[in-house]
Amino acid sequence: MNKASNVDRLRDKIRTLRGKAGELPDGDERDDLLRKAEEDEISLRLIEWITSPGEISPPEGLIPIKKHRLRRE
Repeated sequence: MNKASNVDRLRDKIRTLRGKAGELPDGDERDDLLRKAEEDEISLRLIEWITSPGEISPPEGLIPIKKHRLRRE
């Protein structure tokens, strides 16, 4: 396997996770899929930064801080 195929596979996985999440109503399962997609996007951005030629700065806002929906039981 080469880097390109791994990156492409990760992009496809992110797209699939977001697509599945978009089909679900608000709730834990949807939140879990979106959280996983966000984690994979961070990984993708790191891979792209580390493997890019030349000296570039790390991506801005690499770890987004969001308030997740509060659950009331």
